[in-house]
Amino acid sequence: MPQRGQKTITISGKTLKKLEQKYQSEVTRQPKLSFASFIAESAIIELERRQILREAQLISLVGFGEDSVILKDEKKENRLIEVQIRDKRPKCITEDKFDCIHVGFALALPEVRRALDK
Repeated sequence: MPQRGQKTITISGKTLKKLEQKYQSEVTRQPKLSFASFIAESAIIELERRQILREAQLISLVGFGEDSVILKDEKKENRLIEVQIRDKRPKCITEDKFDCIHVGFALALPEVRRALDK
């Protein structure tokens, strides 16, 4: 029986084998990582990834400035969003954040990745 506030889940044998293989490679980097923690963390990462993909569908590239990327965000009434890159750190000027969806979108652009790798 699971403890209060916890649930037991069933995973198919094929999926379980894949997860165990990934866990084995991850546990070499993080020896204290339990399989339960690995599964929980993987599930949260997947949920976040899906949310980002949903939000990113509403963002498009407008163009590039000297040290910035201009995006259009339909979720924000087609507002133009500026992501500046200074000292190899992208920052969303509109939201005054280093870790919003706009920064993530900009980091996914090959042109931005190449500029950061220089």
